Amino acid sequence: MKKICNLATAVLFSVVILCFSAAFALLPDNAFSDEENRVLAQFPEFTWERLADGSFSAEINEYFADQFPARDLLVGVKGVTETLMLRGENNGVLLGRDGQLAVRRFKVYKSRLEQTDDMDYYYEDTLRLNVEGINAWAAENGMETVTVLPPRTVDIASSAFSYPDEITRAMHGTLAEGFTDEAGFIDLLPLFREKYDAGEYVFLRTDHHWTTLGAYYAYREIMKAFGMEDEILPPEAFSTEEVPDFYGTTWSRAGYKFVGPDVLEIWTAGDEERFTTTCLSEKMEKGEDGKPVKALSAYRSFSGWLVRDYLEGKDKYGAFLDGTHNIQTVFRDTEGTSGERERLLILKDSFANTLVPFLAQHFDLVILNLAGGITDASRYAEEFGTERALIVYNWENLITNTNPASLR
Repeated sequence: MKKICNLATAVLFSVVILCFSAAFALLPDNAFSDEENRVLAQFPEFTWERLADGSFSAEINEYFADQFPARDLLVGVKGVTETLMLRGENNGVLLGRDGQLAVRRFKVYKSRLEQTDDMDYYYEDTLRLNVEGINAWAAENGMETVTVLPPRTVDIASSAFSYPDEITRAMHGTLAEGFTDEAGFIDLLPLFREKYDAGEYVFLRTDHHWTTLGAYYAYREIMKAFGMEDEILPPEAFSTEEVPDFYGTTWSRAGYKFVGPDVLEIWTAGDEERFTTTCLSEKMEKGEDGKPVKALSAYRSFSGWLVRDYLEGKDKYGAFLDGTHNIQTVFRDTEGTSGERERLLILKDSFANTLVPFLAQHFDLVILNLAGGITDASRYAEEFGTERALIVYNWENLITNTNPASLR
């Protein structure tokens, strides 16, 4: 009987391996994962040099991991298994009270030659380089500057997890003490922890972004920092549209398929048709002296700041500003008004996208994607005639790259 059981086990195991191998060989590779909202690894180029230096081996491992048959299903099974074993974590994502999710392990920037995966630590030198870069740029640009650095979910929602917050406290200390007056740093951690602990819906449960309510609270602090407190619009000035069934990137990574969705809120003031969002790119053109110069060219333009097509898919957050573009403007039609409006330069990551509905009521916006590597901000400030500057950069980006350190 024992031999029969062993034989059956061996046969079953062989059949499973054979089936998965056949599926891997026969099924076409996927280029993009809607579930995870990211590009999937493709089969890497083979050369003897790449094999010798280890890059081919590393990329082939990523390829197998991304293209494995039934990958999403197996990730979900693993998430349930980890929960039943009371581990409270899967794939570097914590599972907290009321289905709150938070990434705790990140890619961490150490140097141009090294970026470490799956770290719950950060390098002090990297953080200080970014702080010093912001300080230097704010001192040199001649504009009134405000710096908003949204914390990570694991920092804001610490009360939802039985996870130590030593790293949060260390990072917060560096940021709170490191900025000069010219940088106009706004410390959001105490405010957002207070709001979250009071039960307010300020950070999404399944994604790393703040909610639109959270963005509104940040908008109020920004206006105060600019000395424009009297112009802050109350919540009643906006109508709220709720978009259900929003599953964010943290949910996709975690594999906790049993965690329910978020509700994405869209706040509108009723005058969106007066705004035009333009997406621009740089190209080289011949200047008057015959030498090549950089010139901006519009490649997409739409009314308002929202692209509703995204609301029908998984990447609903992409509806704000049409997702990721390196250079954008949001200008309001001045017909029937007193004339041109003040222009605000925003150096940002995706957290700033939900600030646009609020800030656009007061400024014409020139938006540069700092997370995408656009760092020559002073040139754009001069070209567009911006009078103030706002930096919006999440703590995660502060430890995963040094783009703010390269501002010029």
